[in-house]
Amino acid sequence: MGDLKSGFEEVDGVRLGYLIIKGKQMFALSQVFTDLLKNIPRTTVHKRMDHLKVKKHHCDLEELRKLKAINSIAFHAAKCTLISREDVEALYTSCKTERVLKTKRRKISRALSTTDLRPELAPTDPFSGFWKENKLWLGLNDSPRPLLPIRRKALRPGDTALLPASHLPHIFSKYTGHSYPEIARAP
Repeated sequence: MGDLKSGFEEVDGVRLGYLIIKGKQMFALSQVFTDLLKNIPRTTVHKRMDHLKVKKHHCDLEELRKLKAINSIAFHAAKCTLISREDVEALYTSCKTERVLKTKRRKISRALSTTDLRPELAPTDPFSGFWKENKLWLGLNDSPRPLLPIRRKALRPGDTALLPASHLPHIFSKYTGHSYPEIARAP
């Protein structure tokens, strides 16, 4: 731990610890996530990192111990990833700019929706457009036919006559949850 140089840098009011590795300031990615970019979803940060092609450095044991000593990472951490100062700045700027743009878009859309545009209420029944007056349209040229009454008899063993004809097409109504094989028969 003797020759590793470390220090602290303040970014937007957040104090981040760093190590000097090969002449570069390197920051713990976990601290950047938890302290600097804490209000931004991790998936967004990872997408930004991929887009910016952020280079990661995986800590060796000595670097891990030094980061623990300056409280940049959790004491129980088994590994750590570092990113350069330039990458921290680019990532921070990218994430904050994206956040500002999304916030502005939300404000504009809220302003529009409260002035002229009123949201339409969806009907409570998703099939209300299909059913009118308990009649079913079987074709474009036909007139609507009344729905047939539903038979509600308990089946007894041997009552095969009450079962729907399996060779006929069945129309299933999601609205009532019943099958109507009788509709398929021509009167």
